[in-house]
Amino acid sequence: MSKSDFFQKLFVLVLLVITNSAVAGQTASYTGTVYASPVKSLMPLGNGDGVLIMQSSGIVAMSGEPPTIHAISCSGMGLQKMDNTTTTDFYCNLKENTEDSFDIKGHAGDETGGEFDVVGGSGKWAGATGKGKFVRVIQSDEGNKNVFEVEITVP
Repeated sequence: MSKSDFFQKLFVLVLLVITNSAVAGQTASYTGTVYASPVKSLMPLGNGDGVLIMQSSGIVAMSGEPPTIHAISCSGMGLQKMDNTTTTDFYCNLKENTEDSFDIKGHAGDETGGEFDVVGGSGKWAGATGKGKFVRVIQSDEGNKNVFEVEITVP
């Protein structure tokens, strides 16, 4: 094999490794705790149910190396039945700093928790995707505490 052939094959190999790394993305698993204060408004419906409009903001302690603190801001809308069961669809932004944040879209189907999808972000989270779930530990008009698990993939 000539020097030229060797370098040509080496170049193709390096290009394949770089391309596969870029396509594969990096996936990481995180756990965390959310402390948030809700603001809720209930619009009564004629059948006794109500449309729930909610916003919440707070902080998130998230695992990682090193662990991080994020600001969280959420908005959502749901249906509260006469028996007080509630289903809610929501969007949240978890902001680590001015450049790095990621967004989630989720559904809380009962009083115990729910699931969500990672639907993008900025900075190190740009183009992020993933899935997660959360469990409500405390829920009151003064504040909520939720614990979560999430897998996030970045391109």
